[in-house]
Amino acid sequence: MIEVIFLTFVLLMLINLPVAFCLGIASVTALFFCSDISILVVVQRMYTASESFSLLAVPFFVMAGGFMETGGISRKLVRFTSTLVGHIRGGLALVSVVAAMFFAGISGSTAADTAAIGSITIPAMIRKKYGKDMATSVQATAGAIGIIIPPSIPMVILGITAGISIGGLFLGGIIPGILMGIALMITSVIIAKKRGLPFEPRSPLKDVWISFKDSILAILTIVIIMGGILSGVFTPTEASIIAATYCFIVGFFVYKEITLKDIPRILVQTGLTTGMVILVVATASSFGWILSAERIPTAIANAIFAISSNKYIILILINALLLFLGTFLDIAPIIIVVVPIIYPIALSLGMTPIHYGIMIIVNMAIGQCTPPVGIALFVSSSISKVSIGDMMGVFIKYLFAMVVVLVLIIAVPDLVTFIPELVLGTK
Repeated sequence: MIEVIFLTFVLLMLINLPVAFCLGIASVTALFFCSDISILVVVQRMYTASESFSLLAVPFFVMAGGFMETGGISRKLVRFTSTLVGHIRGGLALVSVVAAMFFAGISGSTAADTAAIGSITIPAMIRKKYGKDMATSVQATAGAIGIIIPPSIPMVILGITAGISIGGLFLGGIIPGILMGIALMITSVIIAKKRGLPFEPRSPLKDVWISFKDSILAILTIVIIMGGILSGVFTPTEASIIAATYCFIVGFFVYKEITLKDIPRILVQTGLTTGMVILVVATASSFGWILSAERIPTAIANAIFAISSNKYIILILINALLLFLGTFLDIAPIIIVVVPIIYPIALSLGMTPIHYGIMIIVNMAIGQCTPPVGIALFVSSSISKVSIGDMMGVFIKYLFAMVVVLVLIIAVPDLVTFIPELVLGTK
């Protein structure tokens, strides 16, 4: 059965069938030809996987990102961050990173983060002679931070799949997300110095204050979401509804940049994105159920431990596998199919659930900006009109910075578990 399900899945992927259909068709094919189990099990598993209350967070975080992008909130965040770090050499690149970190604290989506900020900062960097390669590389990697800094749609999916506290994952992503941003900013400064990029004039304190007041409502979104979760006022799922409502009110009634004509487009896009996510979650659940029934997780665990019993070698193998899968698979199928397989292995190595979960998310973030299917990379390159081959020399430097942060959070678990333990009393 295992040969049939994997062969079918690979063949369907090679003909560019959507991942959700690859998973579902492979599951049905394996059960139909190689098992006495009714194929109705696939439908049952899809229904069970998709009826989770926590999945309600997905459409509302997507909707919040749509309201932010249309409502001018992203522009105000870019303007504010420009007054803070724009005067440093390579300041526009730093603005891209800091603005992406702010936006990540609201949207929870890599695509929304990259498109909303990149559409403003990439053309600005190109006009200032940063080079299309640097402009694209910094925004692609900065956009990937969107799933590390809470809230995060993949964290919701991971929490549901592995039974890990979603609130704990949100808290655990704060320090790694900040470290990732710092690493990308350091890389940008080094490249800027080598290229001799000019300094921007320092913004007067008056301008900083004005831009802060102009963007305060956008910044408050982050405070409301995380403050509400930390204080226990609402759950991450409820936070998504509040975020979408708040972003709509600010964009429609305060900034008045969202019009009635924009709402149907935002809702349709929200529905399409949500449908894709839920369908992948549902079909991947049936795929994963078959793998578990065939004891594939146990076989893989035994194979890994047969290679080495050294904790760090096993961790290197696990992360190498995740990074490899992230280059050509979407986040949801990796989380739902692969994560349950290696979860027991990670726990046996002494990793806590939240530490393990954030390691997965950071790996997936790196996958979001690596070819051939990294969405952040392709969104950024579509804005700058540069080929991936032409930007690879600079992009690798940013990618290396992200991998360094991954190694750091694996080696120092407290960077992940400190805040969840402090707030929730759990690791």
